[in-house]
Amino acid sequence: MRVGIIGAGNFSGKVFSHLSDNLSLTIVGGYDVPGIDGLESFCDLNDLLGLVDSIFIFDILSSGYTTLSEIVKQGKNLYLESPSLCSRRDLRNLEMLAYESGTIIQIGLKQRFYNFYSDLEKYNIVPRILESSRFVKFNKKSTQLSVIDDLMLHDIDVTLKLANAEVKSIYSTAVGVYYKDPDVVNTRIEFYNGCVANLSASKISNKEVHQTKFFQNNTYCSIDYVKQLLKVQNNTRDDEGTDEEWGVKTTYSQAKDSDGYLAMLDKEINSFYNCIANNVEPSAGISQYLQLQSVTDKIKEQLERNFTTNA
Repeated sequence: MRVGIIGAGNFSGKVFSHLSDNLSLTIVGGYDVPGIDGLESFCDLNDLLGLVDSIFIFDILSSGYTTLSEIVKQGKNLYLESPSLCSRRDLRNLEMLAYESGTIIQIGLKQRFYNFYSDLEKYNIVPRILESSRFVKFNKKSTQLSVIDDLMLHDIDVTLKLANAEVKSIYSTAVGVYYKDPDVVNTRIEFYNGCVANLSASKISNKEVHQTKFFQNNTYCSIDYVKQLLKVQNNTRDDEGTDEEWGVKTTYSQAKDSDGYLAMLDKEINSFYNCIANNVEPSAGISQYLQLQSVTDKIKEQLERNFTTNA
C-alpha cells in the first residue's frame, strides 16, 4: 500500500521509522510535515495524492473537512487520528463520499485494539452489568484536563463496543471539588438489550486507577489497564469449586510496551490495511465515532444541568 503523510501532530522521525518497517506499507512522501530524513516533502497536496493509495493524517490541525473531502473524492483511503475539527454533518458527508468512491476511512480509536478483546472472543461476551473507573492523581497543573474528553472518552467507547447495542438512556452528574469545572463525573448508560453501564472518572484521586469490570450469565471479567491484566471467572458448570469461590479463573496479561503509542498504532494500521485488502468496514469507522460523539454530547448537556461546584 502506497502511503502519504499529512501534518505533524503525533508524526515524528520515530513514527516514520516505525511505519517504514511495516512490509505492507510504502511511504511515498509527506505534505505539510516536519523535515524528516528519508521522507520526501511535497509542496502540493495533489501531487502527493496522485502517487498514493492511502493517506495518514496525524495532526488535528490538518483534519479540516475541505482537506478530508478532497482526499476521499480522489478515491484515497484515509486513516485519521482525530476528526475533532469536523461537525456531525461533515462526518456524515465524508461517510457518504467514502461510500460513493469505494474508499475506507478509519478513525484513531486506539482503545478498540487492545489484545484483551481478542482474548475475550471465546467467552461470547454479552454484558448485563458493566462498571468502569478512571482516576488520575491530583495535579494542580491539570486544570485544562477534561474529565469527559481526556479521561472518560476511552471507557465510553469500550462500553459501546462491549454492549454492542443502541443507547436507551443516559444520566450524568458531576461535582467540582477542587476545580471550577467538573473534576468528578459519574454516568449511567442503559442500552436497549438490557445492559447497564456505570462509568466514573476523576482527576483529583490520590492514586492511578483504570479498570473495567463486567458481569454476564456465567462469566465475570475484570480488565486492569494500569497493570495490563485481564481476569476472567467463568462458570463452566462442570467444576465443583469451593465454599468461597466459584468457576474457573483465567488470567491474560499484556506486556507493557516501551512505547505504547507505537504498539497501538501498529494494530490500527494493520487493521486498516486488512479492511482495504478485504473490502470490509473498519471496526473504528465514522459510524462508531459518531455514536461515541453522540453519547459524549449528551453527557455534556446533562452536566450543564447537574454540575455543582464548591469553588
